[in-house]
Amino acid sequence: MYKNREAMENFDKIKTLYFKRSYFALDGLWFVMVEKHFSLKKALKIDEDVWRVLPKIQARQVKKLLNLNEDNLQNFIRGIKVKLEAEDYQYEIKLKNGEDLTLLIKKCPWFEIIKRSQREYVLPNDICQIDFQTWADEFQLNLKVKILSCMCWKDKNCKICFVSKDKI
Repeated sequence: MYKNREAMENFDKIKTLYFKRSYFALDGLWFVMVEKHFSLKKALKIDEDVWRVLPKIQARQVKKLLNLNEDNLQNFIRGIKVKLEAEDYQYEIKLKNGEDLTLLIKKCPWFEIIKRSQREYVLPNDICQIDFQTWADEFQLNLKVKILSCMCWKDKNCKICFVSKDKI
């Protein structure tokens, strides 16, 4: 089917972009339809329910794909990087003392989509809290997600800390 390696790699990029675009579009489309047929309040509630399940599926798949058989902070970082890079976040991960993890998000694809579609009225919501907490829980980490700043709150960046529940 492919005449050379470059053609195959190009096709792989096209497939990735296709599925990424479909993923983002589907998320927004179903939300708009639920809002249209029911209400914004109902759409937000169902959105939260969806985001309590989807990150479990994502984290489990990433663990399987990367062969991350041990639940520990280093494997969690490897896994969360896949999520962030696949969804086109611009971010930094900071690890202090080998246990205090901070995620600084400089560009959020979800926030960008909401702005482009002029649907800022759905913000702020609890989706990021739910999403990242579910990821941490899937790695069996005793971490609580604390969002210290957020673009949805009109901050410049999102600062998400993963804090040991023992320290709270």
